[in-house]
Amino acid sequence: MAEKPEKKAETTNESKYPIDELSAHAEALFNVRPEVLVGALHGVNQRELTIDEVKKAVDQFLKRKAI
Repeated sequence: MAEKPEKKAETTNESKYPIDELSAHAEALFNVRPEVLVGALHGVNQRELTIDEVKKAVDQFLKRKAI
């Protein structure tokens, strides 16, 4: 019988960048000002994030209702 290849969990090898570096390039990467990026990442305990993680955080931040 032919053996079935084992399914390996997909791991992403995305690069992580320091928040300061992401903030410096916020307008080019996320089309927002650095101040918006700081607000979106307020409360995040990680010092390095992937671009996709930051994009999700910024999108959620911009969709929040103002109090």
